Amino acid sequence: MIPKNIKKEHIIEAIAEIKKVGISEGRNSRKYLLEYDGGYFPPKFVISLANKYANSELLDSQEFNGGVETNNFLKNLGFNVVEEPSKISITKPLKKNRRNKVSIDSHNERCAKCKETVKRLLEKMYGKVEQNYKFEIGTQPEDLKNTPYYDKLKEIYEALKTHSGFKEFVKSKTLRNCDFFIPNPGFIVEFDETQHFTEPRRIALEKYPEELELGFDRERWIKLCMGFNAKDNDPIYRDEQRAWYDTLRDFLPAIKGLKPTVRLFAKDYVWCSFDPDNQSDVKKFENLLKGGYEGWEIEIKEEQDPSIARVIIAGEWEGNLKEAWRLIEDICEKWPKDKKVKFLITCGGFLQFDWPESISWNDIGDNKNPNHEAINKLIEKATEYVSSVLNDDLCRRLSEVTDYITLGVDSVNEKISTTHNRLHVELVFLKDLKQGNLFWTGKSYPTPAQQDGLVRIVDLQTHFVNLDVGKVMILGCHDLNIFNPRSINAKEWRKKVKEDFKKLAKNEESIYALHHPHTTVKRRTWLTAWSSLRKTLT
Repeated sequence: MIPKNIKKEHIIEAIAEIKKVGISEGRNSRKYLLEYDGGYFPPKFVISLANKYANSELLDSQEFNGGVETNNFLKNLGFNVVEEPSKISITKPLKKNRRNKVSIDSHNERCAKCKETVKRLLEKMYGKVEQNYKFEIGTQPEDLKNTPYYDKLKEIYEALKTHSGFKEFVKSKTLRNCDFFIPNPGFIVEFDETQHFTEPRRIALEKYPEELELGFDRERWIKLCMGFNAKDNDPIYRDEQRAWYDTLRDFLPAIKGLKPTVRLFAKDYVWCSFDPDNQSDVKKFENLLKGGYEGWEIEIKEEQDPSIARVIIAGEWEGNLKEAWRLIEDICEKWPKDKKVKFLITCGGFLQFDWPESISWNDIGDNKNPNHEAINKLIEKATEYVSSVLNDDLCRRLSEVTDYITLGVDSVNEKISTTHNRLHVELVFLKDLKQGNLFWTGKSYPTPAQQDGLVRIVDLQTHFVNLDVGKVMILGCHDLNIFNPRSINAKEWRKKVKEDFKKLAKNEESIYALHHPHTTVKRRTWLTAWSSLRKTLT
């Protein structure tokens, strides 16, 4: 029986995970598919995953039925289930974003062109590159008896044997080929797909000696193992075997006198979108090889007993899922010890998603008073992105530094402030890290330049959230100008929005007001509006 507490948001989170990790072996559907936002997913597997978000564990497929039970459950939540999967392509076509690069969330991590591009980039940097290079090194611990790390390697080997009871998971007498070897200056580059991030791999990584030099972030690899917890049961010892071979490639430089092994994660970037003939792309790739993400530097400005912390991005920002996740991870890593705030606020457009092709002007109607169903579809799409970034592991880390985090989430567009007559939406999500609840609102008071294209959030009540700390007011970028006395001459619908919002704000008696400007600004930019807000509400 399917647990009744699985809700629509849990199904959406499960779909987001499938998009990120893929469909487990043997879990495809032969007769039905769940259709969602242009993609198709096996219904029974989706519900199994959704139970993880609702009840903290994967639902055993033996505990409920496919077909009628599964399909009716999904239909009752408002989803569409279609028949004849053989006539439908489950793999979504690659999408292009506004900079003509392939969207990472729809890209196949096993893309052959990605590896070809990595090889060409390496050749641009180092000249000769050997692909599928073979090192003559034994794979049994006893083959490594005269090496500096024999005892540690034997310890890891025994731990892998103990983990699942497989005693003979090493079948090759010599180490299998490495992805790339660069003879000069002499180092290995491995291209890790999701299947490498397993529990056995985590066990091995955690036993690495601190002094072992690596060309990748071991702690991040451990977290990826915990986050994906991938499983490959063909053969049944495959995860232990892969973890051991990866371990040997990491220790091999210390044995052979090479530079540390570098590892790239296949899902970090759409690697085939890099241009080896573009010096800027080569430089970016070089930075990634050296362990940098996007070359950002995090500067923390501390104040005495702060309750709110703001992420200010001084530079270009594309709102990419992976970059957003990494930046938040880096912020957690560099957060001052023994400091905790109530709110961590990101900027407007911190995340950006492609406007769904299925939503047209007709679906929206009047963008100043849009149709409710279209708004719900946009919220569902944005929720996928938020859930992809704020996974369980990152939320646990964030809870050590803050109680609540906000994410500005916009649909992809050109410069926000100069957008004319183009459909777009600007949303803000608040995640309660203690209770796990997710709240949303969006811009209700667009700039004059935006007003004919921005899909306005009409429900002003969504701006007010009741939390453990009290009532909180959440404002989109230009929403703060509702309180700006310079806009006293606002007419028609603008005048009504100002009046209704101020009246509601007084009644709600918010303790905190959280504002989400898109760009780095000086304090005086919003000073007049802030001063008026204080006078209005006190």
